[in-house]
Order: sequence, then structure tokens, then C-alpha cells
Amino acid sequence: MRTTDALVALLERTDIETVFGFPCEQMDPYYASLGSSSLRHVLARSEASAALMADGYARASGRATVVDGVSGPGAAYIGVGLAEASGASSPVIALTGGNERETRGDGVIQDGDNEAILDPFTTATADPETPDRAVEALEHALREATAGVPSPTHVNLPEDVLREETDRTPRDDVDAAYPTSRPPADDADVRAVVELLDGAKRPVVVAGEGVVRADATAELAAFAENAAVPVVTSMNGKGAVVETEPYALGVVGRWGFCQVANDALANADLVFGFGTRFGELTSVGWSLVPEDVPLVHVDRDPAWLGRNYKPAVALRADLEPTLAAFADRADGTDDRAARVDSLAADRADWREGFATDLTSDDTPIKPQRVVGELNERLPPESVLVSATSFPGFFTGAFYETERTGTSYLQARGSDGINVALPQALGVQAALPQTPVVVLSGDGGIGYHIADLETAAREDLPVTVVVTNNDSLGSSKMSQAGSYSVDVSTDFHPEVDYAQVARGFGCDGERIEAPERVGPAIADALDSDRPTLLDIAVDPFAAPPLLV
Repeated sequence: MRTTDALVALLERTDIETVFGFPCEQMDPYYASLGSSSLRHVLARSEASAALMADGYARASGRATVVDGVSGPGAAYIGVGLAEASGASSPVIALTGGNERETRGDGVIQDGDNEAILDPFTTATADPETPDRAVEALEHALREATAGVPSPTHVNLPEDVLREETDRTPRDDVDAAYPTSRPPADDADVRAVVELLDGAKRPVVVAGEGVVRADATAELAAFAENAAVPVVTSMNGKGAVVETEPYALGVVGRWGFCQVANDALANADLVFGFGTRFGELTSVGWSLVPEDVPLVHVDRDPAWLGRNYKPAVALRADLEPTLAAFADRADGTDDRAARVDSLAADRADWREGFATDLTSDDTPIKPQRVVGELNERLPPESVLVSATSFPGFFTGAFYETERTGTSYLQARGSDGINVALPQALGVQAALPQTPVVVLSGDGGIGYHIADLETAAREDLPVTVVVTNNDSLGSSKMSQAGSYSVDVSTDFHPEVDYAQVARGFGCDGERIEAPERVGPAIADALDSDRPTLLDIAVDPFAAPPLLV
């Protein structure tokens, strides 16, 4: 068969249904095979946004997927998306079209060392020189992306190799689902952890996105309830627990946090780290987690296990069976249960202190009011994809997930403010019946705004909420606070993003009255069309943050 037929057949065998990319001449044979396959190819408006869509799709579906693009500049743009996927342990397989082997380096168009370009963001990269090795390379890329810790991988496909035929039949034992294995913790380690818990009065769980990725949320809930232990989360750990439960204290860290969560962690006498790296943001520059108390760290990734804090017990194990074992053996105490109730009351009081902002009728509209309306209007099954910077800080602190699993995403893998829109389109492609909402600032939405056309063309009915303060609000505040300057942080004040959205084939509405925010969100959710709400917000509103 044609080499490209074998490659596409392999993707079909793994039950991949949707791939993303930006066509190029070098990969025309691949697109010819896609055209006669069952795969849906989503054309993005750049290779960068295609890679970010693939990241969102993989994280929402629990399956690896593919991004494709041209050699050289295309590979460089794909790297933008893989930077996020790499930092977030997301299994995206990049396929780049390579120039013919005999013409490389001779001034051929779009030439580039694609392996070198993408190597920093991938755990495996290949440049096969025969059709058989091309099929083998894609098999390996799929296995490497999903085995152990999920990760991006890359296969470069020279045009002359793609045009040839192969006798190699794709393997039928490669699957795109992850995780592919669930190694449990050693029984002796479980006993050691339970002994530490039995002696603790103020234990705290720090839950990261790894809990969601491992589908271990039910086990975490059972452990928190059985052991009477409160849970704080990293920013992308939102979704590890239902945030309205008494033991859920909210996001911990430096930006967009709940003060009760920070205080509980700082005063803990035992810390559990589940699927978290204890990075700078979560740990407030590695100052928040007490260094003189025992730490139990459970993670699949040996590179991060115990990297930032020395653990008393370090378990390289899958979180689902490990948390199930903890929950089965853990016993709570009346004192710890009373502490959970007390902390829940403290969190309610902390949140009540912001009630005026969350329901404010002030104009310009407060961003807190927008988040308050999202809390009220989004159904529990929704997915909120938040940009980083101010939108992420506000949603981290004030948006409450009402279900576990992939219910909230933020680009903490790379901290790129440019991720939310394309990532949400990937989520919507993976979950076509689920309401998907984007919250972005006007700075972030400008990166990939052309993909509103992708949303309209591909019938992806996302709701895009832009909190528009005509500036890079976080940068403006940082410059003013640190150096008393304001350089290059303002945009043209008359940009109408709703009109831009209509130009791309979406619905759009400009909102300046606070009472219109909630109904507009409800109308957009009821619509079957992609909709952008351009909301004029207070440029001086600030979220909870620590400098």
C-alpha cells in the first residue's frame, strides 16, 4: 500500500477520530490518504493554533491526537503549541512534512531541521528514511506519547518517502488512549503513608492536574472524606475535586488563590502532593510548603518526583490505584473532621468578602462580576477554558467547578496568554455535546483571533468571553508597581471584537451594561453558533495575588 495509507490506517486503528493541521505541499500524499479515511481533519489558521487545538482535544478526550504542518516555519509554529503540551504532559503527535532527502540544505523552500526545532518539546522525534521505518516511527511516537507520563512526540516525513509504497502492515496493538498502564504503590509504602496520617492533626492535600489526567478524582474524594483531609489545588488542579465540597479549599499559590487554602498549607503538619510538581506558582516561589513537616509525593513522572521538596515518602505510581489504597486504609478523626468544617466556614467567609465585587453593578464592569455570572450561568457539565494572566487569576480564585474531571483548563504548562481560544476549539471538537466557554483578555484573544473563522467553518459552538480593558492589564500593573512606568501596554480603545467576530462568521455582542452580562452568556450557551461577547471591564480591577 501507499506509505501514507499505512500511516492513516494506523491512526484509524488507534481510534483517533480528529486531527488538526495546516496543509503543505510536502504532505500532499498524506492528505490524499486522509481524504479517503474516516478521520476528520480540522484546518486551523496556523500551525501554532492547530497544535494548541490538538492539545485541548487530547486533554478533553483522554486520547492522543495529531497536528500536522509544513517543514521549517511550520515546525517552528507547531513548537508554540507543543510548548504547552510538553509542560502539561499532553500527548500530541506532531507530523511535519520534510523536503526530499536529496535536496535538503540546498536552498529548497521551507527547509529546516525539524527534529532540532521540536526536540525541546518532545520526548521522541524521528526522521525515517524508508517507508517501512516511517510506519514504525509513527507506531513508536504513539506508544511513547501515551506510555508512562503522557508527552508530545514528533515524526518528520520526507516527501519522497511519503510517495513510495510499503509492505509493512501497521500494528494493531497500538492505542491512543492514556494512561496505558496503572502501576500501584508498594504495599509497604502505603502502610508508611497511613502511619504518617495517623499521627497528623493538620494534614493537607495539594492536588494537581495529574489527578485529572489519571482519572483519579473519585479516589481522591474518597480519601479526603475517609481521612478527613482538606484539599487545595494547583491552578490546573481545578477539577480534581468538586469545589463546592466542604473539604475543597480552592486554589493555592501566588496568583488567583484562596487565602484560606494558602493558610491551611502553610500551617500543615503533613503535606500530600498528588499529581503536582510543586512549581513556583503553586508554592509561592517554594516558600509556602513547610519544609520541616513530612511530605508524601505521588507522581508518575520521575523527573518531578521530589524535585522541589524532599519527600518523606516518594511514590512513583499511578494515582488511581494508589489513592484507592490510601482511601481504603485511612481513618479520619473527630478533630480532623472538625477542622475540615472550620476551614470550610473560613472559605465561605473569605468568599463572602468578595460578594460585592462578584455581583457589582459598577461600570466599567468588574471582571469579578463576569466570573460571578459564569458561576451562575454555566451548567455543571461545562468546560471553562481560561486564558492565563488576569482572566486566569480571577477564575482561579472565584470560579468553582461543580464536577470533577476536565471541567477547567488554563495554560499553566507554558503560561502563554495565547492558548485559550484554540485550546477550547480542540476541547469542543472532542466534546461536541458539552458547553465550552472561553474566557480571555483582549491581549490573549488577539493572538489567534482568526480561528473564530475555524469555529464557524467547523461548527464548533464555543462561547468566547473577552474581558476587554484595552490593555495588557497584568503587565501594566506589574510595570507600575515595580518601576512606576507604563510602556507598550495599551491597545487602541476602539477595537470592537464583537464586530471582528461577526466578520469571521460568528455571532458577536459588545457589552457595557453589567445587567446584560448574565443574559448574554445564557443566550450564547443556548445558541448553536460560536459567539463572542466583548465585555468592557474595569482596567484597575485586580485579582488576589502575591508580589
